[in-house]
Amino acid sequence: MDKNLDSAAIERIVQEVIRRLVERGIVVGNATSADKTELAVNDKVVTLATLEGRLLGIKRLVVGGRSIVTPAVKDELNDKSIELLRN
Repeated sequence: MDKNLDSAAIERIVQEVIRRLVERGIVVGNATSADKTELAVNDKVVTLATLEGRLLGIKRLVVGGRSIVTPAVKDELNDKSIELLRN
């Protein structure tokens, strides 16, 4: 491993890791209460199985711009008053 990584390179690596974790719905760092109400899912197809046990306290579900969200998920989000957002 290159011991001469500068701080900018390290920062880029850290930001990419955080971005990927957040895409998978993993809370990173010192999340505020607002962060805990949003779930990010980057699956190609978002199903009820994808979301099982993950919607408690969630106000917004963020999915990829090209993700397919099943009608059952849309119904579940409507029933729970959860907003669906695409990034």
